[in-house]
Order: sequence, then structure tokens, then C-alpha cells
Amino acid sequence: MNDKLSYEELLNKVNLLESTLSQVSHQVDLNNNFLDILFDTIPNPIFYKNIDGVYEHCNEAFSKLILGLEKKQILGKNLYELKNVIPEEYAEIYTKKDEELFDNPGTQSYSTMVKCADGKDRFFDLHKVTFMEEGKVIGLVGLMLDVTDYKKAAIQLEEKNRQLKELTITDSLTKLHNRRYFERIFEDKLNRLIRHNYRFSLAIIDIDFFKSYNDTFGHVIGDEILVKVSDIIKKTFCRKTDYTFRLGGEEFAVIYRTQNRKDTYELAEKLRLNIEKTKIKTVNTSVSNYLTVSIGVADIITQNLDISTTRKAYAKVDQLLYEAKESGRNKTIYRLI
Repeated sequence: MNDKLSYEELLNKVNLLESTLSQVSHQVDLNNNFLDILFDTIPNPIFYKNIDGVYEHCNEAFSKLILGLEKKQILGKNLYELKNVIPEEYAEIYTKKDEELFDNPGTQSYSTMVKCADGKDRFFDLHKVTFMEEGKVIGLVGLMLDVTDYKKAAIQLEEKNRQLKELTITDSLTKLHNRRYFERIFEDKLNRLIRHNYRFSLAIIDIDFFKSYNDTFGHVIGDEILVKVSDIIKKTFCRKTDYTFRLGGEEFAVIYRTQNRKDTYELAEKLRLNIEKTKIKTVNTSVSNYLTVSIGVADIITQNLDISTTRKAYAKVDQLLYEAKESGRNKTIYRLI
């Protein structure tokens, strides 16, 4: 029995194979065309790099939005070969991230800011995954999600929260910190003193004869004076470590640090002089021709039980203010407690 095929039979088989191959090739082309259209329809930038970091595929969103190039200008090149659109320092960062993923196959996600082709800075969440063949990493696929609006909203929310927090600790008239915040900071400073011997200074300031001023000129003018005095306090105690407060009415406080007792007293005394030198009109001229303040100030350095609470410590400094008032006003009285 002869199993050999005749020439015509072989030719028919070849034609059938060619027809089948042509159909398969046509279907592959259709599939590739479909995938290309689908790829480019996706609004998020997508790319594929091989193990050498060379771009082999990308969609229109990546080529146009991110790099501002045609695909043919990108494919077959790595990050360093696109130096006209990707600065070298960024190429090094992205290459290092790719190498980390290749060394640890799986997924990788991080956020980054990208200067896009239109010159605008946008925030992206970048998600990458390794592409495997027979258990071997041959490349990676990257997807970029534009989260700019979300980031901006988050930043705005953070700013609004900061402003809200600021409102809760700020005196609405003078813009100094309020009494509630004073109590929080004072307690914190006292706890640091007790635990770590972290000394600090407290000055309590009171405007002399302010009731008479209000009675004579009215509360509107009185409020203006409170603002002026507050501004002088802020200008005198302007270091980042200084805390200035309006405790209520015409009474103010400052929590600050100095190197020694002399500096503590002189800074408080400088405030007293600055206020008097401003030459604000006054009602009672028995002490000065201008508005004055009395100040009680102390370096709080001891850790004894007498000042183990904010109430007791505050009372000791308030007593110094009382002594300044009783001894003639327009004075700064200092003590170590």
C-alpha cells in the first residue's frame, strides 16, 4: 500500500495550510488592531518596557500627554535616550524604581509629580507589574492614574483644617493666641520642666488704667488700643520659640526662653518700654503721659511641689504682676521661681 501523497494532494494541503495561516494571521491582525484601539482609547497613560528598560509599547495618553512625542519617537528607546523630554535626574529615579521591581517581581505602586508635555505639573499614582514568561521576568507594564484634582482637594482640605485649628486657638480681636491655647502650652511647658528640667519664662502683662480709658473713649477705641498693644507684643517677641497670648480683657501673657535671668528680665522690660515709647494717648497721667503696662515675669526653673500645677505656677507669676501694680504701675517685676 502506497501512503505517499500525490503532488495534487500535497498541493491541496499546502493551499489549505496557507488559507488557514492567512485566516489566523488576519485574526491576529484584527486582534492587534482591536488591542491598539482599546489601548489608545484608555485615557490613562500606559506603557510596557522590556527587561532592559526599553519602551516596546505605549498608548496615546502616554506619548502625547506625558512626553509630547509620537509613539515612533518613544518605542525602542530607554529613559536616558529621551533626555529631551525626561531630565537625567528623573531618568535615574525611574530607572532605579524599575530595577527594584525587576529584582522583586510582583507589583509596585507610588505617587509622583510629573511635568507633562503641556508644561503643567500633575500628580500621578503609578502602578507597575512585572510581565513574566515561563517564570522569567521579561518586562513590566505601567499604568498612570491622574490624581491631581484629588491631591489639590486634599491640600485645600488640609489648609482649611489648619485655618480652622488656628481659629480655635486665636483671639479674634488681636490675632494673638487665646487663653485656651495658653493653658495648653503652659501645661506642656510645665510638664517638660518637671520631666526634663526644661526651664522657661512666663510674663503676664496688664495695661494700666485701661478701665478708665474704656470709660472715657469707649470700647471701640479701647479695642484699637488692645490691637496696638498686641502688635507691639508680637514685634518684641517675634522668635519662633515665643508664644504670645491675650488672656482676656487687657491682660496678656508671653511664654519664652532665654539664656539667663538677665535676658529674661530685659526682654520683658524692653516690651514695657516699647509700649510707652509708642506714645499712645492715655487718660490717667499719674504714672506717665502715655499708655503704660505693668509686667510680672519669672524664670520657672524649680521642680518643687509648689509649682507642680499650672494653676499654682500661674498664681506665682500673677502675684508679681500684682506687686508691679501695687508699687506704682508701669514697672516690670522679676523673680526666679
